[in-house]
Amino acid sequence: MKRINFLPYSYRSVCSARLLAFATSTLLIFLASCSGSRKSANTYETIVVKPADASLTLPNASAEKKLIAKYAAYLKTAPDSLSNIVLYSFIDKWMKTPYKYGGTDEKGIDCSAFIQRLLGDVYNIHVPRTSAQQFFTKNVEPFHDKTFFSEGDLVFFSTVPGQPISHVGMYLRNHYFINASTSSGVSLASLDDPYWKKRFVAAGRVRINRQQTNKQ
Repeated sequence: MKRINFLPYSYRSVCSARLLAFATSTLLIFLASCSGSRKSANTYETIVVKPADASLTLPNASAEKKLIAKYAAYLKTAPDSLSNIVLYSFIDKWMKTPYKYGGTDEKGIDCSAFIQRLLGDVYNIHVPRTSAQQFFTKNVEPFHDKTFFSEGDLVFFSTVPGQPISHVGMYLRNHYFINASTSSGVSLASLDDPYWKKRFVAAGRVRINRQQTNKQ
C-alpha cells in the first residue's frame, strides 16, 4: 500500500473549515499550553514514513510473525501491510492495562500518558502531557479529512462537556485506533463506532524537525 506524505500542505490548506473554526474559538482557552507558531521554513519528516529502530525488533522471527498476524486480524488487514514490529510490540505489552486518571505506568494509565509513552518509547518523540497540549504542540499538524489518515496519526476527541479536546489515541489501520479509554483501558477502538464518530474533532500528523534531529 502506498504511503501518502502530505508535508507540502500548509496548516490552512489541510484543515477543514470546521477545524479552523474550532481552533479559533479554543485558542485562548489553551493559550498556556500552546508551544508557539509553526515555522514553514523548517524541513520536516513524519513518523508515518520514519522507520522504527531496527535494533529493537523481536529476536524471535516466528514471534514477530505471530504478533503481526494477531494485529492484522484485529485491524482486518493483510499481515504484509504491517511492518512496524516495535509499534505493535509496544501495543501488545500495554494492551488491557487498566485506565487510571493521572496514571503513567502499567498499573494504570490515562489516554494522554499512554500516547506520550508510545511516542517516546517507539519513536523517541516528546509531546506534552495532556491531550489538549498534544493537539497544540508545534510538532503535531492538525487536519480533519479522514481520507488522509495513516498509521501513526493522532486522533483527538471531545468526550467531556466544555472541553474541546479531552481524549487522544493513535490511528493504526482501517479506521481502528489504539487508546486508553475509561471503559476498556488500553484497547483498540473504531472511528466508525457511533460514540467515537460523534466525538471526533481532528487528527494530527506527528512531525520531527530534521534540523533539530541533526543537532542531537
